[in-house]
Amino acid sequence: MINITFNKSDFIGLASGATLLTAFIYTLAQGLV
Repeated sequence: MINITFNKSDFIGLASGATLLTAFIYTLAQGLV
C-alpha cells in the first residue's frame, strides 16, 4: 500500500493543473470543429 497525503497546496496545485488541462483540451476541440 502506498499512502498518499495531500496538503492544501498540493490539492490547489492538482486542481489548477486539472483546470489548465481541461481548458487546453476544450480549446483544442474548438479548434478542430
